[in-house]
Amino acid sequence: MNWYTVNYALGSIVSFLLGIFVLYRGETRSLTRKTWFLLCVFVSVWHAGKFLIVITQSEFLAEKAAYLVYVGAILIPPFYLHFILSLLDEERKHRGLLVVSYLFCLIEFLLLIGGGLIEGVKYYPGLGFYEVPTKIYGLYVASYVIVPSIALVKLILAFSRTDIAAKRNQFKYVIYSSLIGFLAGATSFVPFVTSVVPPFGAPVVYFYTLPITYAVARYRLLDINVVIRKSLTYALLLSLLLIPCYLLVVWGQQLVFGNINYFFSMFTLALFLIVGFLFPRLRFRTEEALERVLFKKRYDYRETLSRSSKDMVSMVDLDALSNNLVHTIGRALGIEKASLFLVDDVKGFFELKATIGLDLDEFKEPVLSRDDFLVQRLTRNPEPIVREEMEMTRNGSESGAIVERMRQLVAAISLPIVSKDRLIGILNLGHKDGREMYSDEDLELLSTLANQAAIAIENARLYENLKQSQNIIRRADRLSSLGQLTAGLAHEIRNPLVAIRTFTQLLPERYQDVDFRNSFQSLALKEVDRICGLVNDLLSFARPSAPNVAAENVNEIVDSIVRILETEAKEKGVQIYRRLATNLPRVLIDKEQIKQVSMNIILNALQSIQGKGVVEVSTRIFSKDGASEFVQVSVHDSGVGIPEKDLENIFNPFFTTKKEGVGLGLSITHQIVQEHGGYIVVESQVGRGTTFFINLPVKRSNLQETRTHPQINEENPGR
Repeated sequence: MNWYTVNYALGSIVSFLLGIFVLYRGETRSLTRKTWFLLCVFVSVWHAGKFLIVITQSEFLAEKAAYLVYVGAILIPPFYLHFILSLLDEERKHRGLLVVSYLFCLIEFLLLIGGGLIEGVKYYPGLGFYEVPTKIYGLYVASYVIVPSIALVKLILAFSRTDIAAKRNQFKYVIYSSLIGFLAGATSFVPFVTSVVPPFGAPVVYFYTLPITYAVARYRLLDINVVIRKSLTYALLLSLLLIPCYLLVVWGQQLVFGNINYFFSMFTLALFLIVGFLFPRLRFRTEEALERVLFKKRYDYRETLSRSSKDMVSMVDLDALSNNLVHTIGRALGIEKASLFLVDDVKGFFELKATIGLDLDEFKEPVLSRDDFLVQRLTRNPEPIVREEMEMTRNGSESGAIVERMRQLVAAISLPIVSKDRLIGILNLGHKDGREMYSDEDLELLSTLANQAAIAIENARLYENLKQSQNIIRRADRLSSLGQLTAGLAHEIRNPLVAIRTFTQLLPERYQDVDFRNSFQSLALKEVDRICGLVNDLLSFARPSAPNVAAENVNEIVDSIVRILETEAKEKGVQIYRRLATNLPRVLIDKEQIKQVSMNIILNALQSIQGKGVVEVSTRIFSKDGASEFVQVSVHDSGVGIPEKDLENIFNPFFTTKKEGVGLGLSITHQIVQEHGGYIVVESQVGRGTTFFINLPVKRSNLQETRTHPQINEENPGR
């Protein structure tokens, strides 16, 4: 049995198995899977028939096998067309074309059964049995050429039209593979032209089913250009390795046995090939299995450290990250004593950030200066230092100083943590359980973990810097607001002081005038009260103290304010509606301050309505970005609205469009909500009303993290 025969048998088995694989494991449309499965079945039948013809010595059996060949061959073109149209989702659009192709297939079957397609088989020396075509055999040849060509043209057009990269890649696989498959299959017609040349491409037709199966079964495909490049590289590499091996086997046979058995040589070469493919895969799986069974402890600590390296990247608190790193390594390796030093660029030294098993009171130096020999050595050469190795190869005073420093730190090894070619930390690890030595594998794994830790530490520091920047910006915003407030306050105080000064100057002259004295007293008291109110508002706005928080029910606070203002609303002809959620969690807030916020916002809503109108107060809970939860209080009015040009200024001190008031209410409201870690969103349309969304964080941690500017509504979080 030669390779030609084996390939027919292999083609039949592989094609059928690939069809089964796609049918049960594919990720594309059901019809596409089914048509490809049937196409693979008929390719398998065609190969099986060819295999039987090649191996049989009987003309009768060869003739029966020829009919089996054409059962598959006749059905391949129409099912290929059906598969392509299904892949393109155009089977309904071209239903007429499919019907014609299947009718054509039926005619070919009737001709085959009636003996109108082939007349039997004929034996060709060197080729074996082969079909004898009739005069109308060209009908089958035409269907073999025309039907697949139509399918390929439609596929190429679809490829040129689509902009979806995944689809284009999938279509490329099918186009290239189809061309290879049908051109190889076309060599089956060669013996009809010359009985000397065998159908050299026919046995390997099944190879085209491999990439198409991959394209149908997988959504995300490796680029076929990459496949071709890798295949050529792999083929060249195999040739360079296997050809010398084959020649060596042949030479060895000639040398030892005096003759060459080429079948044995090919068999040996195939074994080389199989071993070459399987050894890398089996090696890693066997190694992993043995570690699980025989070296379970080592396998567990590797798994633990691997998981830890992934978890560290998501940690943004530097202290928590440092402790997690030291404790995880300590538990995984059974280390009783360890310490982590991280650089402090501001102070100019390495500061102790985390330890296990060390008494800090007895720890001689909680910092390492940049001049320390250990720091200098790791800066110069960022490789792990093993104390025992350095003790055995001590060379010079520097090595002695490093050994002494490591002894003080109770460190068996010191690992550098390097980021962007800069030493940012030193991880000191004591002896393992039983004073077991650190292997090269341990050091390699720990070095990898140190690299991951470096990224995580830099991320945590960036996060800390970001929070500091936010606090600085917030303080600058407060100072800017205080500057505006002070300027406005000076202007507001000047007017009543002028009036009081004028009356005071005139009082000696007109003291006997009772009406003057009474009006002066009334006006002076009114102006003094106005000044006191301005000063109190200034203190409320500028007071830097944190809110006195407790777990409160926002619904109760809002409802109490609405009840207070309902009388005033009725006098104005305004209806206040409540829509309060029943499932609100308690929130950590300063009750009196949030009352002030609610009062300011609802009063503004009432004052913005001219004539009759409606104010709707509602509460709900919502998640921002699917993470942080907020309790939201929204106040909607049917008032005059706020012009777009004024929206940016409504929270500025002393900005107001009202005839009465000094414009501090919304500034104070903004300040209070910010102190609670929340934010305010405003939406308004002139003539249609305004809605204020007050968002208060549910969790206390949000108080430090949420500092969004209130009047910007980029993600529309109020809705």
